[in-house]
Amino acid sequence: MSRMLPATLGLAALGVVLVGCSVASPSIEAGAAYYRDGQYAAAADAFTDAIVADSTSAAAWNDRAVARLRLGDINRAIADFNRALALAPRDAEIYYNRGNALVAAGQSQDAVVDYTRAAQINPSFSKAIFNRGTAYAMLGQRDAARDDWARAISLEPDPWTKAAMQRSAGLGVAPAVVSVVSPDVPRPNVTSAPAPGTGGGTAPIARTPSPVTATPSMPPAASTQVLTAPPGQPSDSPQAIDSRALAARAIVREIDGDRFGAIQDLRAALEAEPDAARRASIANLLRSLEAPQ
Repeated sequence: MSRMLPATLGLAALGVVLVGCSVASPSIEAGAAYYRDGQYAAAADAFTDAIVADSTSAAAWNDRAVARLRLGDINRAIADFNRALALAPRDAEIYYNRGNALVAAGQSQDAVVDYTRAAQINPSFSKAIFNRGTAYAMLGQRDAARDDWARAISLEPDPWTKAAMQRSAGLGVAPAVVSVVSPDVPRPNVTSAPAPGTGGGTAPIARTPSPVTATPSMPPAASTQVLTAPPGQPSDSPQAIDSRALAARAIVREIDGDRFGAIQDLRAALEAEPDAARRASIANLLRSLEAPQ
């Protein structure tokens, strides 16, 4: 197996990754093409066809999860990542992707476990370490967060990604002037990831796009669909779903340098979130962004 689609979300590096098989199926190739064009529903359908054709393909399960995460279908994305990891339990990027989905779901402690596992498998996985710091920040563990951010920055070889991490964490550079921009404004396309399943390069396994280019477009709160809860879990209230969409969009805005917009979204998410544990997580992240850096 070569590697997969990325799944991204996080304070400066949460970026999900598409993965491809060594011999890519037509459905995976079609899904990757739809994904690159921003047609995430069509991509998810194509990856479903790939799963029907070969239910043992960890890449197909991962890639559908990434597409679903882009659509805001967080619970079903996590379920797909679970299936992918059952098939490929030593794949660092799938743990990383599921960690990003867990952050979006407000399950920061579980995300820490996944990022830690990804870093154990691949000790130089700077994005997993950075995003673990983000999860720690959401849990109110600021010292652990800063340690992870500093370590990730020291490991990251790409200058654009390193700069984004430094800006977001407030480490190593002067704070940037906040500019209010749309979260959909594209950042510099530093690294263009090849289509899942295609050859090229020395590492056929997975190529993780720069977090700048892998940021998921989370749906705005007003149009967020009701997600299907996994078996054994209660259905989410509309208010909780809206708050999670707002929190996820806040993370995307922070990645794009729009700290003012991120703070506004987090304040709105805090007002809308009915669950006490998730409210505490949102409040911790809000304090982290509001603190002088």
